[in-house]
Amino acid sequence: TMRTMTDSGTRGDASWPPSLAMAVGEMWWNVFASKACLFLRALGSVMVLIVLSLLGLTYYTTVVLVYGPLAASAEPDSYEGRFATYVLVVYHVLILMVLWSYFACVLTEPGRVPDGWTPPAEDEEEAGHKSNSEKLRRFCRKCAAWKPERCHHCSVCGRCVLKMDHHCVWVANCVGAYNYKFFLLFLLYTFAATVFDAVVLLSNFVAFFKDLQAGDAGGGQNPDGTERDPLDEIETEFETTQTHNGGEVACVFVTFVLDVAFAASLLGFIIMHANLNLSNMTTIEMYEKKKTLPWRYNQGHHKNFKEVFGVSWVWWLIPAHGADHLRRLLDSSRVSGGSYPDMELDGLDPSDGPSIAGDSPRALHKRNLCGPCG
Repeated sequence: TMRTMTDSGTRGDASWPPSLAMAVGEMWWNVFASKACLFLRALGSVMVLIVLSLLGLTYYTTVVLVYGPLAASAEPDSYEGRFATYVLVVYHVLILMVLWSYFACVLTEPGRVPDGWTPPAEDEEEAGHKSNSEKLRRFCRKCAAWKPERCHHCSVCGRCVLKMDHHCVWVANCVGAYNYKFFLLFLLYTFAATVFDAVVLLSNFVAFFKDLQAGDAGGGQNPDGTERDPLDEIETEFETTQTHNGGEVACVFVTFVLDVAFAASLLGFIIMHANLNLSNMTTIEMYEKKKTLPWRYNQGHHKNFKEVFGVSWVWWLIPAHGADHLRRLLDSSRVSGGSYPDMELDGLDPSDGPSIAGDSPRALHKRNLCGPCG
């Protein structure tokens, strides 16, 4: 058979059987996908270092080069001193929240499917009219286990993730049910930090070009007769008390450009994810070809928001979950009515149905626990 196929391929008057050609194509695709997943997994660690390096650059420029020396040298009651202190306080608060939300997203389990989770019974005839993503009984061949609704298998992480949004190389982790809030807060705080940093460095950035232009117009010569470098004439506001070299001036220039670039790109992501959050939809579901309209998980903007951020406003801007909200997120693993052996240990009633978006798990109300606290 192989000789016939080889001879046929050589003569060009026949082709491989379609089934064999599909099998070979699938094999090569699996090899490519496996290599790509390994690359993305390794890239994640590098991206974490890049994020920390960028934050380190902005901190060095804003605190060490510009406003730290200004706050230390200015008179305590002067406008410059008060403004520099205000900038340093606000900047440190924003950087703290950026790092907190970032590492919360990196280190938090995105959404492990509970061990032994089983879906409810489903009418086979009714299931035949549904798309695969809408069926109650879905089986993951790679994990060899059942997977709930809205759960997807991540090839990079090698597991199924509850309410998976996407795999993000910037956080070296999947973004799913448990860390989606942290991801949104990371976007929000990073956008706020970059905008704030760009505003407070704007005067130094403008002074850079003004002095550069003045140097070009003035020209001049050095004592030895050579032409004077325009950079020799640059004087910025923070140089009133300390002389800075060209490398420090370059830090201000690069930091400002990076701040503006990241703020512009993050704004688009924030708008997109805000719309997804208020619609109770994930990025994967947004790109699915077969999704029902109107979206059946949409319970209204208010409840959709509370499903991710919690019922109490106290937790909305904090990269952490209240105890009640953790149960609510875990309860989302059985949106189709499934169950698992350790439900009672997690504070959920196996005989009760799953809660809808924004509501406390119904099992908690039976135990007279405080639902709104989460």
